[in-house]
Amino acid sequence: MDTFGEQLVKKKTTGSDWAKRIGLSVLGLVVATLLMWLSLFTGFMVLMLFSVGTLFGLVWLLSGMSYEYEYILTNEDLDIDKIIGKRKRKRLITLKLNTAEEFGIYDGTNGENAEATVIASDGTNINSYYLIAKHKTHGRTMLIFSPDERMVGMILETLPYKVKQEAKQKIGTNSADTAEE
Repeated sequence: MDTFGEQLVKKKTTGSDWAKRIGLSVLGLVVATLLMWLSLFTGFMVLMLFSVGTLFGLVWLLSGMSYEYEYILTNEDLDIDKIIGKRKRKRLITLKLNTAEEFGIYDGTNGENAEATVIASDGTNINSYYLIAKHKTHGRTMLIFSPDERMVGMILETLPYKVKQEAKQKIGTNSADTAEE
């Protein structure tokens, strides 16, 4: 039976992201204003075009600072794509779930002996999961991501039996604890 699922996760905007956006906006507006004034006083209308180009560049940079992650599960392949500004897609990694070694709720201490780490979560690390699998070029790779319940269920069904049983115990225990609180 074939398995297919998709999920789109938007990265939350942090204080650092806001600081970068504000700093970039102020810098862009100052440069555009200076170029505009210089074009008026010197008579070089080309500087006016550079001013308008600066504003367009500013909008392009600011829109490129928003990220979304798409999780695509096809049979035993989990593809993670990063969508930048809703205009550019980049494949972060493809993991074969039949090589998975661990899966569970991420608490910051998981995967200490992983050779590579890929972070594709919403940025809050609330309800984030981790998956450790072997990758053909990166070796033992840990993925930190934020799947919903439907995607977690689909991933659990495609994991190797031993990993699936361990993951169900970890996830079942943690979700029962949070349900009581």
